[in-house]
Amino acid sequence: TVVDVLLREGRMHLGQLANRTKLTGPNVRQALAVLIQHGIATHALSKVGSRMFTFYSVCLKSILRLQRAGLYLALVEERMGSEGLAIFRTIMVNGLTTIGNVREALGIAENGNAAKIKFNSVVAKLVRDRYIIAVNTVDTITKVDRIMQEEVVEVEKMTIPPTAKELLVIRRKILEREEEEYQSSTVVGIKRRASVDISADHSSKLHMGADGRVNGFNNYDSGDQNGHSHLNNGHQQQQQQQVDAVDDKQFFRAYYDRLDVFLRNQQIVNYFSDKYNAGAGALVKSILRATEQHTRTCRVKLSETVSSTQVFQHISAEAPLIDSIDTSKDMFHQKFDANGNPIVDTSSGTELSREKRSEIIFALLEVIHTDSSGIIIKVDDRGTGQYRVNFERAAITLRERCVDALVHEKFGSVHARLLRVLRDKQKLDEKVVAQATMLPIGPCRARLHDLALAGIIDTIEIPRSADRNPSRMFYLWYVNADKQMRSALRFVYQGMSNIIERNTKEVSARALLIAKTKREDVILDPSLLTDGERKELNNLARIKQKLAIANVRLDSMLLVIYDIDPQSAELQLLQ
Repeated sequence: TVVDVLLREGRMHLGQLANRTKLTGPNVRQALAVLIQHGIATHALSKVGSRMFTFYSVCLKSILRLQRAGLYLALVEERMGSEGLAIFRTIMVNGLTTIGNVREALGIAENGNAAKIKFNSVVAKLVRDRYIIAVNTVDTITKVDRIMQEEVVEVEKMTIPPTAKELLVIRRKILEREEEEYQSSTVVGIKRRASVDISADHSSKLHMGADGRVNGFNNYDSGDQNGHSHLNNGHQQQQQQQVDAVDDKQFFRAYYDRLDVFLRNQQIVNYFSDKYNAGAGALVKSILRATEQHTRTCRVKLSETVSSTQVFQHISAEAPLIDSIDTSKDMFHQKFDANGNPIVDTSSGTELSREKRSEIIFALLEVIHTDSSGIIIKVDDRGTGQYRVNFERAAITLRERCVDALVHEKFGSVHARLLRVLRDKQKLDEKVVAQATMLPIGPCRARLHDLALAGIIDTIEIPRSADRNPSRMFYLWYVNADKQMRSALRFVYQGMSNIIERNTKEVSARALLIAKTKREDVILDPSLLTDGERKELNNLARIKQKLAIANVRLDSMLLVIYDIDPQSAELQLLQ
């Protein structure tokens, strides 16, 4: 209720929220505390008349990100293992929390030396790789208000009111300071490094117990039946390992901007896999893996330089490179023996020799960096070559593919062909468009107007005379990227709204049946439900599953259209 009011009417103070929601003051205050703890709401102190009020507002992007919880958890499990998943999920569920609270929630003994060391090492890795970040009190304040307060503080330091030029310098300094904090490589929350002894061949895995607690950390230093600790066993090899200690009193939260980078990279890999083959996708994935360490958010427009040697190191040994590209007739890679005969690769059909693997990787690098999308750039020809990833071009290419899919689904293949012609040629008269798309002028004009009404394309007027008479003007059709993005976002938001309404309608239509399933006697004896009621419940579950799948598809479109765009990411810093 509180979020609904704030989304509809904008920022409000506590009294206004209590009046609009018809809730008591304590209930509204508790709801706001939960929303702030999960990063959905922010607050700011502002003066109204002679009194100071605390205004609250919510971020729509934070709410929509909740739909990606499953994708985020899958990414963390893939990259950080079950240990990292358990810690990250606990932080995601509880919102802003300390590492000490996470340890208690997972049931890790405070006095267990090895278990605590293992837990701290996993947490330190999450912090270093920025899956979770430290949170201060100022992070819960609305960003725009915080910048305005800093501007007021700088102005008060001056003896006379600032001029427009001086005010511009102050604002530039504030933005530079914000950018410096963003670019800082200092990891907040790690207070020291400790040298500990850990068994080299003893691993710790997490196992979820029946009570919902994680038992893996406590099993790490469990002893045998005689009470002897496994760590003191003389037959086990000991090694020195450096472990970062994380401050138990520091508050942390999940850093979703970092996880959006991984989702963006997966979309880029899918693009090359669909356009070429799985081998090209695996090669691009290795390039992105080499750049992920320096790519914190989607604001980055250009990646760090990656050498071919780094690509070889990061590409998986199971990458499907066989038959991904034919290099047998390539004059630059063909080898000959002493008699001038071509050397045929004798590697088996499932394994590649080192030379053949290198040939395929070099050939694929030549293909992907000459791709028309311009995502992979070759910046240096020295040695085996240096490559970079143009994330700005990647965002544009992925957005164009998504918009093409939306137009094809909503209007048809002919409208999608018109859109592609205008995107390639730009600013064309309708007669030229009709010739390029091989359509009669009448149907072509009607389809152009359909796209214009939907906001996908736009027109520009070029006057023939100074009076700008409409009858003496050229009207050229072109693609307005900003307007197109807003229209695509409107389609996605409308689709999400329709899914929510349909889900609410399906549940409300079976409200009595759902209430019956929650009765204690029905829970203890499910046979009290008739065959028709069971069939209706199965039908409801099937409908909700289809709606959930459709919602995930729309969320992936939202990610491609708006979230991964570097310009959009910069604007979101002010939210």
